[in-house]
Amino acid sequence: MQIVWQLGEASVSNFLEEISELKPLYTTLASIIKNLEKKNYLTYKLYGNGRVYQPSITEKNYKKSFHG
Repeated sequence: MQIVWQLGEASVSNFLEEISELKPLYTTLASIIKNLEKKNYLTYKLYGNGRVYQPSITEKNYKKSFHG
């Protein structure tokens, strides 16, 4: 989520470019993003055949969801 908040919006490929640690496979990252979308942490806009994702929750509210 840190990268999502830093970039504001990006495609899976853009997120992958920003990961400095061991890079996951594209499909692995796409699955993680899909799971974040299902949990309503991300939304997306369609651009042609691609999706550009945006955070739908602030970092503060995200952290609150784990600390009650």
